[in-house]
Amino acid sequence: MTHPEMNELYELHVLGALEPELASEIDSHLADGCEHCGERLREATLAAAAMSGMAEQLEPPKHLRDRVLASVRPRKQSTSWLYAVASLAAACVLLLAYSLWSRNTAQSLRDRIGVLTQERDQLRSAVEVLSRPDTRMVQFGNNNAPHGRVFLSQNGGVVFAGSQLPQIASDKTFQLWLIPSAGAPRSAGIFRANAAGEFVNVVPGPVNLTGINAVAVSVEPRQGSPAPTTTPILVVSIG
Repeated sequence: MTHPEMNELYELHVLGALEPELASEIDSHLADGCEHCGERLREATLAAAAMSGMAEQLEPPKHLRDRVLASVRPRKQSTSWLYAVASLAAACVLLLAYSLWSRNTAQSLRDRIGVLTQERDQLRSAVEVLSRPDTRMVQFGNNNAPHGRVFLSQNGGVVFAGSQLPQIASDKTFQLWLIPSAGAPRSAGIFRANAAGEFVNVVPGPVNLTGINAVAVSVEPRQGSPAPTTTPILVVSIG
């Protein structure tokens, strides 16, 4: 297994939720002194620790635990085999409910770690763009309208960040476009703003900025579009 294939597995390894054969693969790399795996495992451990500090303390409801324990506790005398069968059935139902509750809690934690990992990767890419010597910055807007900055690097990518974008429907998304002096707009990724209208969109990697005069934002279907389907709500000149 290659390192890129392992990148999504370290968090699950830390949580103890990884399949044994996959966990053994990572353990084998660590045993061989693999610096990449060691670093990613440390990052995953820190992320899990951070999430555990942020998350609510999720404990099984006390009444549910008490009922489960009481239902399976042996009785001194049984006056009816029918009553015993009913009690056992109730215990099985409660144990099933507890199992489902535990599984949902673990899945929720994995989902939150996945979001944290995505945000970490986006931050790394943004720092990479901002630290390049060829990066240039264009500021746009004012306090009463969408405003922010565009950072562009031919070799590093594009960072588009700001605030006060309008709220849109849940089945819609914002899409960033690179607008050339001639030819069709090129997509530069989809993104959403938070409740305050704040947003960050990072396009990592080399970007051909030759002939690009502006960037624009349009509202598109949730999965994005190959070409703008609505009039842009924001156009920023970068020429």
